[in-house]
Amino acid sequence: MQSARLRGIALLFIVNVMWGLSFIFSKTALGEGMPPMTLACLRYVMTALLLIPLCIKTDGGIRLYKWAPRALLSALLGVVLYYFLEYTGLTLTTASAASLIIALVPMMTLLARVILYHEKIGPARWVCVALSLVGVYFVIAASGEGGGSLAGNLVMVLAALCWTGYILVTPKLMQACSSMRVTTWQAIAAAILLCPIALTERASWVPVSPRAWLCIFVLAAVCSALCYVLYGVAIRSVDALTVSLFININPIAACIGGALFLSERLTPLQLLGGGLILLSLLADSLLSVKNPKTEA
Repeated sequence: MQSARLRGIALLFIVNVMWGLSFIFSKTALGEGMPPMTLACLRYVMTALLLIPLCIKTDGGIRLYKWAPRALLSALLGVVLYYFLEYTGLTLTTASAASLIIALVPMMTLLARVILYHEKIGPARWVCVALSLVGVYFVIAASGEGGGSLAGNLVMVLAALCWTGYILVTPKLMQACSSMRVTTWQAIAAAILLCPIALTERASWVPVSPRAWLCIFVLAAVCSALCYVLYGVAIRSVDALTVSLFININPIAACIGGALFLSERLTPLQLLGGGLILLSLLADSLLSVKNPKTEA
């Protein structure tokens, strides 16, 4: 039992590091001249081709029957709109700043549940929300002088809103169907939706280096397909608190990767903002375990 937990923790670490580094791979491909929606399309065409045979082998098929419309909506929010905004934002801001802003998603989700489902949360969790919002404000306020552009940072806020919508739509799918089948169908739907959008960027298509193609392959094969499989294995042997805490690794990995591979730097104000965001996530994770009834 202990060995299974240790394996799960190791897998969570690997998965969250790779999800954080996905900002670096995306930024690199975009910097090579790959248009945003073309990049997203190629990523999900590859992901679908990798997941379809795996899903057929493990689940016996990919059909979702009556849940297909909800899966289509989730793909629209969590892939098409999200990656349009994320990749557009990454062309305007740094990978480090983008990852810190996306780290706002858990607090946005909590606020959405309060507004839409009238969920009651205590004063301590409101403090966590406030800390997270202040942190993002600092990240955005530091735009310029190495902190990314204001427009790019604001586009990343819109991307975080789209991912929040995806989180609210997806749980019922996961309850009705296996997560493998849902993820495979989302990848297929995303690839179909993204193809015509990518074709509108034909005028911007230029030859890109093997490094850019390698980044796209890593995004599809590792950050999407493989990390999903590893994540599914990990969450079977690790408690919810540990899973949620490991989310904090995403922006840390992105910031370190940005500094090492893209020569990015965070301003002191962004470092302060990022610290507040991570602190709010850590505190909220601990509070949610102490008071599980507050969770939706």
